[in-house]
Amino acid sequence: MDTSTEVPTVWNQLAETMYLRDSPTAEVSLSELASFSFGRFRSTEGLPEVARPIAGERGYIVALQLKAIPFIEQFLGKKKVSSGSYPIGGVSAIDLQDEPACLLPNPFDALVLYVTQNVLDEVAYDHQAPRVEQMAWPHGAFDPVVHHLGQALLLSLERPQHTAKIFLDHVLQALHCHFVCCYGGVTISAPQFRGGLSPWQMRRATELLEAHLDGNIALRQVAAACELSVSHFARAFKKTFRRPPYKWLTERRVDRARDLMTNSRLPLADIAIQCGFADQSALNRSFKRIHGLTPGIWRRSTSRGDLAKVQVIADLSLAASRYSE
Repeated sequence: MDTSTEVPTVWNQLAETMYLRDSPTAEVSLSELASFSFGRFRSTEGLPEVARPIAGERGYIVALQLKAIPFIEQFLGKKKVSSGSYPIGGVSAIDLQDEPACLLPNPFDALVLYVTQNVLDEVAYDHQAPRVEQMAWPHGAFDPVVHHLGQALLLSLERPQHTAKIFLDHVLQALHCHFVCCYGGVTISAPQFRGGLSPWQMRRATELLEAHLDGNIALRQVAAACELSVSHFARAFKKTFRRPPYKWLTERRVDRARDLMTNSRLPLADIAIQCGFADQSALNRSFKRIHGLTPGIWRRSTSRGDLAKVQVIADLSLAASRYSE
């Protein structure tokens, strides 16, 4: 882990207590895009001894196993709470105030999230639900939701230049809601939510999003500009625009790319960068997903004047793929 970067103390302590700092066989990578709320911890060797508890920190550590663990023992204080193997997709939710420690003699690879009580409180408050008093999950039990959403977080660590900050916020918001319901034992009912964004909120939100076509803006920042909580803003935005903010933003990027292809001779690679895509491949994927054909084919068709014919074929292809899903 790059200790020259200022990160929350909990991550430095976790690396220290697990003997990973400066270890030639270990690698710790943290997500700067998500304000260091998650990271990946892996080692080609097991821990040399029992990992020590983290002192003076509050909140929860949620660990998703990316590789099966043949044997692990977990302790809360001096009490052993689990012993055995953990599968891929196995999850542990650990309260840092319980003085957690573990014996991990084998190589491991895990996605680790740091979840604060404030985050859980905000989700509960927005859904008019009781406060989460304690998060709990059977140690090492498989959780398909965390396993599935964790893949998006993992990909963002591997390819941060291809990940929009606002998309990560969306994934984390979904995970936090899951933790409140399934780990906190709190029932969240569908809120009685009728209205979308007001005209001034629509204007402010779209102005901010269009000013950050690359998605490098936090969902919380846009919500704050609209004087709403993150959860309330996300619901209101989707009701107003029939899609979540990150999808709306992707469509705006594609719209802008289409305008540039029509009105300029810029290479597609340059157009991709100007429209907030990481590269031309990212533009190709999003454009084809929305329009059913690649930017190159679309551009050549418009220049020849036979776009209508090509678009019919693309629309049929899109319809067939959606039907097969």
